[in-house]
Amino acid sequence: MHIQKMAKKISHGIIYSIVVAFLMSNISYAQDASLGVKGDQIEFGNLKKVSQFGHVVFADQPDKNTIGMLKDNDIKLVLNIRAFNENEGYDEQKAVEAEGIAYLQIPYMKGRSINGEALDEILDVVYAAGKNGTKMMLHCTRSERAGSVLGAALYRDLGFSREDAGVMAKEAGLTSEFLTKIHNEYLDGLK
Repeated sequence: MHIQKMAKKISHGIIYSIVVAFLMSNISYAQDASLGVKGDQIEFGNLKKVSQFGHVVFADQPDKNTIGMLKDNDIKLVLNIRAFNENEGYDEQKAVEAEGIAYLQIPYMKGRSINGEALDEILDVVYAAGKNGTKMMLHCTRSERAGSVLGAALYRDLGFSREDAGVMAKEAGLTSEFLTKIHNEYLDGLK
């Protein structure tokens, strides 16, 4: 069992490195992809919580049929921030890659707290995709964690006030009291 976890972690690291290298190698397609700018992505498929900020579509868990609609929405990368042990009911990576779309999974939480190293990895991918002009989907189960990623990026990295970052995080899905408390504890630790 331990060997399987190590192999999955090594495989994840290699895939992460390849995707970031690919995104960085195509920077000539750069566009204004500010995460602080609200986009116009509308709901599609089974998605109930969808918002776009810059080049990132923040969403809840897509089902297998919705994966088939990603290309129609110009999404070229899916970043799943759910834990590896969360069951989607199908092999999401296989379904996304079968559509010719890049896929990464970087779990955002470690237990009941935000994993700062994972957030750094997630934002490396987000910023590389932005510089490359790549529209991407960042999702979790109900877009709660996805909204938290947006709020953390805006406040920690992009100079937004905590209040403004919080408003946009809420628009992107961060609405539960429980996760908002965890999110705010993370932000408190940044001081």
